[in-house]
Amino acid sequence: MKQTLLAFTLGLLVTSMTFQQAQALPITGSIDMSGTAVLDNMALGSATQATGFSAVTVGGVPTGSFVGTLGAAVTWNPFSWNPSNTPITPLWTFISGPNTYSFDLNSVSVVSQSDLFLNLTGAGTLKKTGSDDTAGLWSFTISNPSAGPSSNFSFTFANAQTSVPEGGSALALLGLGLIGLGALRKRLARKA
Repeated sequence: MKQTLLAFTLGLLVTSMTFQQAQALPITGSIDMSGTAVLDNMALGSATQATGFSAVTVGGVPTGSFVGTLGAAVTWNPFSWNPSNTPITPLWTFISGPNTYSFDLNSVSVVSQSDLFLNLTGAGTLKKTGSDDTAGLWSFTISNPSAGPSSNFSFTFANAQTSVPEGGSALALLGLGLIGLGALRKRLARKA
């Protein structure tokens, strides 16, 4: 009887620890940023890297995990796209309230590049204090209709998939726990 009770208690402990691990806090939503990029070439169509950034802030309408970050100042690190120098850890970072946000650049591809327009896309990993790292897709664009020396850019990030806390293993463990309770109940009924 004591061994059965000990096994049952141990099973409940393991199950509760698993439920705590399954309670992930994924990063959701999207974020936009804008500012000025310093490029290695004044002609946008010939640029291969951003060597510096200034006046970068969170803009647009931040959603999900980014609500409340509008106007936050963002620090960016240089990166190149031809050839790519990924990974960049972190590409950017900022603090808003008690949270630190950062983005690790994993890949970059040129979608379109001319003296009038640059569009880069890729994948990366977003990090936020108290949340699980979340993979996502990003886009970096510079629109320069005058083909002059302007380098104002826009950056957008959205998580790659809808993040839902994993529940399959937790549900399976709950089922096993209930089966164990049923077996324990039958065993105790036989002894009575």
